Amino acid sequence: MKKIILLTAMLIGVSSFSQEKNFIDQPYLEVQGKADTLVTPNRIYIDVLISEKDTKGKKSVEDLEGEMLTKLKSLGIDTEKNVTMQDMMSNFKKFFLKQTDIQKAKSFSILVYDAKTTAKVFIGLEEINISNVRIDKLEHSEEDKLQLIVNAKSMENAKANAVSFSKPLGQNIGKAIFINQNKNLAYRGNGNQIRIRGASTVSANYETKSLDYNTNIEFEKIKISSEISVCFALQ
Repeated sequence: MKKIILLTAMLIGVSSFSQEKNFIDQPYLEVQGKADTLVTPNRIYIDVLISEKDTKGKKSVEDLEGEMLTKLKSLGIDTEKNVTMQDMMSNFKKFFLKQTDIQKAKSFSILVYDAKTTAKVFIGLEEINISNVRIDKLEHSEEDKLQLIVNAKSMENAKANAVSFSKPLGQNIGKAIFINQNKNLAYRGNGNQIRIRGASTVSANYETKSLDYNTNIEFEKIKISSEISVCFALQ
């Protein structure tokens, strides 16, 4: 039985070596292809933390939540669909250790679809003294489809590069015999910055007191990229 297993392993090794040798022995050309595109994010996730501590216990979390939802509705936000509670926290441990008052907090996620609405949310919440607000992430609803388009474009560019090298030699490129995609390529833009009136940049913790509802802002665009290496057989 051991001899049979050993013989089988040797045959598999020979087969693998033979396939690798056949690939190496044939003439080929290795080239790279790159492509990218920029898109404006249309799904913006805003994190909001409301806490009794911020009002020194004068308002309960439930009161703050009600005020927040009322303000968001006045801004045209569908609170049933686009506002979700992420977490609820309270300092029970601290209460039992120090016998202090329990102060609760809630964390929410708000989904909006453009930069102008984002500005309205930040300004509106600031008006009701909710300032623990930040942008969590930026997305585009068509990212997966756009990635496929960019992948195809990078392949076309790789083929064009191969033709530009082989044509002066009087040779033609054949089938692609090896394709490798750079999986570690970072394709996103900086999701934690916006540009206000095309001039200054503001971090995720915004200073909103100098802004108004007509402030013209834009997000830094998301970059979707593809980079591949391709080996084409030479004929």
